[in-house]
Amino acid sequence: MAALRDGLATLVEDEALRDRVDIMTVDAFAGRVVSTSRRPLRGGEEETRWGQAARATGFSGTGQFLAQEYKHVVLAQDLRTLEGYESCERRGRGSALPSSSRALVWRTIEEFTGRLSADGLRTYLGTCAEVADLLESCGPRYRHVVVDQAQDLHPVQWRLLRAAAPSRPDDLFIAGDPHQRIYDSKVSLKAVGVRVAGRLTKMRKNYRSTHEILSWATALLVGRPFEQLADDARNETLLGYRSSLHGTRPEMLGAASEAAELDGLVERVRGWLDSGIAAGEIEVSARFNKNGDKAVDRLRQAGIPAARLRGDTVSEADAVQVGTMHAFKGLEFRSVAVIGASVGALPFPKAVTPIEVDRLQHAADLLAERCLLFVACTRARDDLYVSWTGEPSTFLVEAGV
Repeated sequence: MAALRDGLATLVEDEALRDRVDIMTVDAFAGRVVSTSRRPLRGGEEETRWGQAARATGFSGTGQFLAQEYKHVVLAQDLRTLEGYESCERRGRGSALPSSSRALVWRTIEEFTGRLSADGLRTYLGTCAEVADLLESCGPRYRHVVVDQAQDLHPVQWRLLRAAAPSRPDDLFIAGDPHQRIYDSKVSLKAVGVRVAGRLTKMRKNYRSTHEILSWATALLVGRPFEQLADDARNETLLGYRSSLHGTRPEMLGAASEAAELDGLVERVRGWLDSGIAAGEIEVSARFNKNGDKAVDRLRQAGIPAARLRGDTVSEADAVQVGTMHAFKGLEFRSVAVIGASVGALPFPKAVTPIEVDRLQHAADLLAERCLLFVACTRARDDLYVSWTGEPSTFLVEAGV
């Protein structure tokens, strides 16, 4: 949000006019509309609650299955009744569910939502669905809505955004990049009332990263060595992106120990600083918070100013910014170090549905993890450095590292 506010301030000098623009996440908007006192579920609470509901109804499947069924089928298709659920097509689901089993699943979903209400709890998507209904009946709150990072929104969030502004030629402006999808939502905009036919513009020129960084990151996304992705005369990558910027190829370090990897990070960052790059123009990105904390400690021990990025808010502008890959989404830096790109971290096993549970969700989860690494690497404009301890991520191996 901080980056968007800074961008708005650059585009609109009139402070009074800027004050008429609200900048927030979809979930924050939903929470503002209903002003609910119910607390949203945190972390692993949802799967635990699904397990409790399953035990209450006698459903023998996993909490993970129920959570995904609720998200990708019930909420995604806006199903309100057992009859609707029994007759729906479970698009995108790779796990079989006989019609005879749907009644029990539906009862378990009702048990889950009922227990949440009784305990003063809610899910973020459930709140979005509630607010979408409210706006559809009471009317929109805005004249225009600009949607950024559109590729990661769930169908119920799209229903909310569609209801937030009246239907007119200039109602919604949508910007997104499917190659940066780091969540597993799938949506038909037409199905949620958003009409884009004949109004699409595809942007193929990349203004952030050099050609060398973009081509290398493309190899991660496609799972092929970047040597096989030779550009044609128009300087295009396999995905159709173009970049007019050129620089050095990404630098990599495979370390034998975590301490050695952190030492390598210090050396690389110090080299950037010595070359005249300001500390605030340098980013260190990690898959997990614990890796970021260790990087901050090690950089500070070496006398290099470093600070944790919280959300997307820069706390110390004159310090190296350190955070998770998710936190840096939408931001850019002159030089970027991606650390901890080891096997077991990317893809992270807990983020990937087992193939025996749902083969389609398994593939979608792997792609989301692949996109996450792509996003982390393409935050860099001029310099990219990637390191790992022990064995590298399978994504790096497939890309020919």
